[in-house]
Amino acid sequence: MDKRENIVNYQEIGAVRYVKNRRARHISIRINAQGEVRVTVPGRLSLSRAEAFVMSRRTWIHAKLGEINKVSDRFRLPEPGEVVVIRGKEVALALQAREETGEEVLWRILLREARAYLPERVRLLSESHGLPYSGLKIRRMKSRWGSCTARNSINLNSWLMMLPEHLSDYIIMHELVHTLHPNHSPAFWETLDRLTHGRSKELRQELKSYRIMSVAT
Repeated sequence: MDKRENIVNYQEIGAVRYVKNRRARHISIRINAQGEVRVTVPGRLSLSRAEAFVMSRRTWIHAKLGEINKVSDRFRLPEPGEVVVIRGKEVALALQAREETGEEVLWRILLREARAYLPERVRLLSESHGLPYSGLKIRRMKSRWGSCTARNSINLNSWLMMLPEHLSDYIIMHELVHTLHPNHSPAFWETLDRLTHGRSKELRQELKSYRIMSVAT
């Protein structure tokens, strides 16, 4: 695979994004809340080998995509003028002159709330667990809750403000642990589980009931 990313369309499961990662030790499949299938491919693994792995897992992928489609029927983005609840606070989606959709209004409000709340929260969790980071960016992301760069700079989605505090803390901790373990190795999950008092699997499962860019109806 010469390119860092390749997108291949399959009749059964649709588009699959293959992403090269030199740090990855194993091939892995991730399906986000929007139904986007992403395959992380170790540096030396060929595209044909990666495709063979995906085909061996196509029944599982198809089932997961079906689950996501069922969940999506219970969610929608709000319209301008509606009221949404952000961390227990009701907020009306009031339009500004340059905005046209409830989505744009909501993202603006979430970015404002996130920038007021998340930097201090990240700092406190970092210091209390001894997990230093080099920087923090809060922005609009349509498919990821967060990420950690090779230089230990953390990116967080402003949509974290739509989550209960214990789940946004879980995502923050997930990214902070990546400053120690850059991939999802057994050591990563062991560390995260220890720092979440044995609740990492439970919290990860609970997080699946929330979707970016969607509000429960």
